[in-house]
Amino acid sequence: MSLREMLKGKVSDEELAKVRRSFEIIGDIVITDIPDEILHLKDLIVDAILKKHKHVKTILRKVGEVEGPYRVAKYEVIYGGETETIAKEHGCRFLLDPTKVYYSIKLSGERERIAKLVKPGERVLVMFAGVGPFAIVIAKLAKPSEVVGVELNPAAVEYFRRNVELNKVENVKVYGGDVREIVPKLEGGFDRVLMPSPQIAESFVDVAAMKVKEGGYVHYYTFAGVEEEEELPRKVEELFKAHGVECKAEFMRKCGNFAPYVNRYVVDLKVLRKQPR
Repeated sequence: MSLREMLKGKVSDEELAKVRRSFEIIGDIVITDIPDEILHLKDLIVDAILKKHKHVKTILRKVGEVEGPYRVAKYEVIYGGETETIAKEHGCRFLLDPTKVYYSIKLSGERERIAKLVKPGERVLVMFAGVGPFAIVIAKLAKPSEVVGVELNPAAVEYFRRNVELNKVENVKVYGGDVREIVPKLEGGFDRVLMPSPQIAESFVDVAAMKVKEGGYVHYYTFAGVEEEEELPRKVEELFKAHGVECKAEFMRKCGNFAPYVNRYVVDLKVLRKQPR
């Protein structure tokens, strides 16, 4: 039963139409979006969530979008208080605080998809690695030789290090700092490069192009309007070509939405040739 169905008959039809259909559950924390015009229904919404999900200890209302260099959204506590939790996916556990770091359980399926593409012995780079979900899921589900994760947010870096220990993955290396400063200094190239930050990935194409091996793959994430979808693979190929890397977009899919008619997309790129630099 959805939140709207649970509130039907308790609020007006006009109010009901403004209630968001879904919410995100991270561990024992719920993140919900309650528009200002129906904030007076907050207690009813909290009661409905708790009735359906009795394990929940804290409910956060989203009051600001993901922004800034640390990619963190703004929240207010509308129930409970403790904001640190442990999220579980694919046999992995991730300690985190959504008020301090970015993490979305909605990308769980995408993380599994990428892990299944990783071949034994690959060296993988995860840019904008957050608390380590892509890196650790890959290390757990595949057999890479090494997974390197780079993250700017100090709070996320600390959780990433703790999550490596929590999940007992010895072939994951954590680097705290700016991708642009750290990645060029890493020795050797990578068989696979992940760029899972749609807001800023385009600004770091040159860094990924520098480190991906010929014959390797780049997984490029971006936001785009539905009207751009058809041209998106070609556009991303051109971005890399401008930095001396000839790629072929082998796969593209929608993996979440950002706003009405604007989605998150991933484009899987096979590196065909690299111009000497």
